[in-house]
Amino acid sequence: MSPRDQDPDATADGGEDTGDPSDSGDRIREDAAELRRRAETRMDEEPTPAPTEVDELSKDEIRRTLHELRVHQIELEMQNEELRQSRAELEASHERYFDLFDLAPVGYFTLAEDARILEANLTGGKLLSATRSTLVSQPFTRFIVPDDQDDYYHHRRAVVNADAPATCELRMVRADGSPFHALLESAPSLRIDDHATFRTVVSDITERTRATAERLLLEKRLQQVEKAESLGRMAGAMTHHFNNLLGVITGNLEVVLEKREDDPEGGLPDAVVELSDALTGARTATDLTQLLLAYLGHSVSEPVVMDLSEIARRSISLLQIAMPPGTELKATLPAPGPLVRVGPKDIQQLLTNLVTNAWEASEPGSACIHLSVSTVRANEISEEHRFPAGWQPKASSYGCIQVRDEGPGIELRKLDEVFDPFYTSKTFGRGLGLSVALGTAKAHEGAISIKTRPGQGATFRVYLPEADAPVTSPGSEALSTSLVGRKTPEVTRGAEASPTPEAPTDATTVLVVEDNEMVRKLAVRILGRMGFRVLEAADGVEALDVFEEHRDEIKVVLCDVTMPRMGGWETLTALRRIDPTIPVILTSGYDEAIATAGSHLEQPDAFVGKPWQLEQLRDVLSRVVDGLLGGGHGPSRWE
Repeated sequence: MSPRDQDPDATADGGEDTGDPSDSGDRIREDAAELRRRAETRMDEEPTPAPTEVDELSKDEIRRTLHELRVHQIELEMQNEELRQSRAELEASHERYFDLFDLAPVGYFTLAEDARILEANLTGGKLLSATRSTLVSQPFTRFIVPDDQDDYYHHRRAVVNADAPATCELRMVRADGSPFHALLESAPSLRIDDHATFRTVVSDITERTRATAERLLLEKRLQQVEKAESLGRMAGAMTHHFNNLLGVITGNLEVVLEKREDDPEGGLPDAVVELSDALTGARTATDLTQLLLAYLGHSVSEPVVMDLSEIARRSISLLQIAMPPGTELKATLPAPGPLVRVGPKDIQQLLTNLVTNAWEASEPGSACIHLSVSTVRANEISEEHRFPAGWQPKASSYGCIQVRDEGPGIELRKLDEVFDPFYTSKTFGRGLGLSVALGTAKAHEGAISIKTRPGQGATFRVYLPEADAPVTSPGSEALSTSLVGRKTPEVTRGAEASPTPEAPTDATTVLVVEDNEMVRKLAVRILGRMGFRVLEAADGVEALDVFEEHRDEIKVVLCDVTMPRMGGWETLTALRRIDPTIPVILTSGYDEAIATAGSHLEQPDAFVGKPWQLEQLRDVLSRVVDGLLGGGHGPSRWE
């Protein structure tokens, strides 16, 4: 069946030629037969001429007559051939017109000045889900959605009044009620009965519009990623400088308080309370820098494999203590729960932030928060309102923490903002809770999704990759030597390597390699108080000179990672070339994962983050010196 046969308007009853080339030969033969019949009829009707005796004609006259008859016969044959050729060309032209007009991939419409449809092609009928006969005399505006009627009115006026082509994009609706996006390209046409008409080409651009919307969404997500990177750099720089200052403050305060303990006369009674308060404030500020780094997606505790239900169960009592009176926490925690590889402190902070956000969003005094843990397949994780932008599941299954409140919900237009640092819809709170939660999920290769409706609360789901290693109890977390911070790029050249006066002559000698003068002086004081003899170097180049000169004395090296001229990793490699067994502790204000990233020829014996805490630094140094962090013929190396 040809395309024309599928259109009820293209039948003989509708007065339209079928244009089927297979019927062309039959019509020509029928026309020739009809012509012969009519000729014979006319010959019978005409008077018979007087017979001419052939004998009376000469041979030349007979030859001429036969010649003339033959010529007329050939002329008639040629005329017939030309007629057949013209008919075939006409049929071919008609077929081309059918292909170009009726079967075009776009809809063609001839419209009156008042937008009545005067003519439409087959594609136009299919586009509007109607036959051409039903479209004729219908107002074209019937197929335009109400909100776009004004746009079409201005488009039509521009074509008719300005007598110039015009284009516009609008939403249309088919006869069956299904919507689509359309591109209209209109141009003036011939006047009919002194009335203006115009032709409109209608293209279905639904897919193009959808692709454009998806592209804009991807661009928006890219902007979010770029914004997050920018904020991350800002937070990193803030933490970088802040932690070094905090390190100097807390370190000196701890030294002063230790001196107070060694002062039997009580020479500093009035200063003890103030110094203790100052130390508490500085440590609180250090916690804030930890939150900034968590927002960046840096883990602040060593990840271990743990039961997610058990983590949540152990955190409930602490969460209930922090919640305001009248707030109820309902938990659904399967036993055993999914196993995930997480930092215990990180996941506890994440739970605290999500639950705190839930009760802050709820009605005071009567809030009910629902906490649950489950296991979900990767293909069950919805892409709708999922963060960070562009995250895709890589594991086959995930442990899911769900926190649901019964508050007013979140406006959809605000969803992209709730994870921004310091964003809050409330007048209280630090505005870092959800930012830190998202950073923690990112640090563990997970994601967070939000489901919300106005007046029906909000549900936050955290997805963490399942692990299959042996489970670790939350109460058995090993001592972490990583304190997170940043280093200030201040350089003091040519620092004198000198022993600490407080240290005894037989004390263990430590080489401190640090480019920040204040931090280096603090290290000298702290290590001197611990009973070590300290040598100083302002960078790696200077450290090699000092080590060559005091090689037999130096038992351990405490070296910063980021320094001018020669950084910590290069210094470590150079020192091991001189003495393969020398214990080296790397320290940095950067997150441990960042500071130790990459491939390195040599590995340190331990890593200590800044700002230092006296007890922690004393413990690491003592364990390295005593060989507790080493093994065999020399200190152990990270693999």
